[in-house]
Amino acid sequence: MESKISRTPDNGKGTMVEDKAEYREAVRKQLNDEVKKIIDLEMQKAAQELIEEHKKATRQVVEEYRAAIHQIVQEEKEEIWKKAEMLKKSILQLGL
Repeated sequence: MESKISRTPDNGKGTMVEDKAEYREAVRKQLNDEVKKIIDLEMQKAAQELIEEHKKATRQVVEEYRAAIHQIVQEEKEEIWKKAEMLKKSILQLGL
């Protein structure tokens, strides 16, 4: 960083006070920028993690519903075949 020396009109000597303040301000700004970048990156990571967890939970719920529906369908099929068998027996008994 370049150092600026300001001349005072009364004695012509250079002062470094302003340079130190400018330097400190520049360092402070750079640190603030770096901290902001880190925080932004962490927030993005956290948001992505939450999105992935939401997707995972949604997939799990969908899979549970799918399994439940499949089980209900299987049970209904079994009932249909039981009724068909009972009907067949009834028809055979009527024929005798």
